[in-house]
Amino acid sequence: MANKIFKMASSFCRTAVPMIVLLLSASCSLKENPQSYTLSGNYYRNVSQIKTGLNACYSPLRLIYTNMGFWEMCECDTDLMYLNVDNQIDAVCDISPSRPGAASTVWQRGYQGVSRTNSMSANIERAVNEGYVTEEEAAPLLAEAAVLRAFYWYVLTSTFGDVPFYTVAVTEENRESIVRMPRMSAADAREYCIAELRQRLPALEARRSYEDGTDFRAGKALGLMLGGRLCLWNKDWEGAIAFFGELEGIYGELSSYPLTDVPFSRKFTRESIWEVPNTYEPYGLQVVGTLASWTTPLRAQNIVSDEFAQEEIVSDIYYGIGIPELGPNAQTYTSARPTPYLCQNLLPYSSPDLRSGEYSAGSDSARGGSGNLAWRWEGYSPDDAERSSGKQVFFFGTKSGDEWVRMNASSTPWLGNKFWCPDLRSTRDANNYKIFRYAGAVLGLAEAYLMNGDIPNALKRLNAVRNRAGLTDLNLSDVGGDEELLMEEIRRECAKELLGEYNRKFDLVRWNIWYERASQYNTGTIISRNIRPCNRYWPIPADQVAASGGVLTNIEYGE
Repeated sequence: MANKIFKMASSFCRTAVPMIVLLLSASCSLKENPQSYTLSGNYYRNVSQIKTGLNACYSPLRLIYTNMGFWEMCECDTDLMYLNVDNQIDAVCDISPSRPGAASTVWQRGYQGVSRTNSMSANIERAVNEGYVTEEEAAPLLAEAAVLRAFYWYVLTSTFGDVPFYTVAVTEENRESIVRMPRMSAADAREYCIAELRQRLPALEARRSYEDGTDFRAGKALGLMLGGRLCLWNKDWEGAIAFFGELEGIYGELSSYPLTDVPFSRKFTRESIWEVPNTYEPYGLQVVGTLASWTTPLRAQNIVSDEFAQEEIVSDIYYGIGIPELGPNAQTYTSARPTPYLCQNLLPYSSPDLRSGEYSAGSDSARGGSGNLAWRWEGYSPDDAERSSGKQVFFFGTKSGDEWVRMNASSTPWLGNKFWCPDLRSTRDANNYKIFRYAGAVLGLAEAYLMNGDIPNALKRLNAVRNRAGLTDLNLSDVGGDEELLMEEIRRECAKELLGEYNRKFDLVRWNIWYERASQYNTGTIISRNIRPCNRYWPIPADQVAASGGVLTNIEYGE
């Protein structure tokens, strides 16, 4: 069936006009000359030149994932955390076709990435046909392009639902008709990508993404992860088991990957399948995001720029305690905070779950956790200016008069060191943003096995994630033999394990429970005024609707 759809889609894209919405003059996606980029007969004639072209296919992904509004949409519009700031419109669902927020970036950069990967696929095939590269040389290059193309379609369909779809290069001849194509079934678009991945991935080496450290190329592991995720969306349980199962054969036992490698500050870790890399050198390379400024406890006195900071306002006091790990030069904003459902129900202060909170990195009582919440983070007394060896250690909490009160079971913690950037300079977050980790594939396997009726294998994968976090095995009898309750336990583990990794809203939407859970558990006062069922997907920006001549619509938002 998948091969049939793949062949039909390929035929459709050759004979009908390819389905896409690229941008007109107001948009960046068509600022590139399609003739010069996609049909360069004098270039892409050897493997090195083709790799150079593929390199350009990565940059739109970075621009999507370093857009703060995209993270807010994925994580703050859910049951797990909120950001109560009215001008952060993606965090409070204050969006519409004319006020699209991050949707504009995702649409433009997503289709820019599609355009580039389609073009490079065409260039590689041309190079083979004209004898410049062999089929053997071309196979892994075509596979890399297929993985990247699947990534862009994964992001676009997860964000917008049904979208225009195409797989051929944009030219001057087809551009006008391409712009006016309607939405296509997201399930069909995913099915095409699934079939193409099955066809192309055997050409890539079976290895971990970061086996050799900072190798950034989209390899087999990422392709398998995307294939599994796309199958979960399409409820293709056997397909998901096949993709994730092959990934399991590469990565092995989850227990061999320590939870302490999960924080974003730990770069290119062995468990990671895909990271968006950042780096900051004070007088050198600076490729950064801003996420840490929105996930770090409020600093005592903020600075606008460390170049112009006054000595007396430089401080490493964060919400009343000194945290040397964070440094004195950060600019922090109003922080995203966990919902009561997350910090009281899923990861409470008293929980033995190692993901509930990590101690300071220099503490003798470090727990070996992933630092999702700052329940136990230690610091020094703000009155201890000399930071003597006998200093009193403070924990986050609240001050009542002159008395410092530690956090307790009824407190609301800050997000933890999973998201903090050590020695943050102004807002320049040099952490790597972790998008896919092996633990997500293990949980995907648990879900797929359960939905396919194989409860023992589902429990095996679920318990692998639980055991690494210090929890005991869960048995079907623990949920009264109810398979739906077992599925809920898988959802809870996804919440705890993958917090902040750009997955939660997508998961809730594909489980068809997003509006129910977000409206029930998200305690942000601003989002509660705005949230509507239509917000499960972001709207196509109004300028793109206009560019299509009204062919594209936002029916749910109109209602």
